[in-house]
Amino acid sequence: MIYYLLLDGDNERDSIYETNMLGEESFKVFYPSLGFTLLSRIINQKPEMLERLKIVDEQKTSYTITEFLDKMEKWKIKA
Repeated sequence: MIYYLLLDGDNERDSIYETNMLGEESFKVFYPSLGFTLLSRIINQKPEMLERLKIVDEQKTSYTITEFLDKMEKWKIKA
């Protein structure tokens, strides 16, 4: 499953860009992409932006930041 990070004003069509791709989960292993680096920076440097973010998967299911991070806790992360 591929996950995308959308900012205010972005829509699902904007998720096709690599910078919006958080990463891909397969068999409980998460392979981060450029969007994951962006999310990490926002969490650490601009947490006030978190309420303006939206995470969607390739099936257009939306997740809050908390829901996504809860899912990630169950996965191994591969660089």
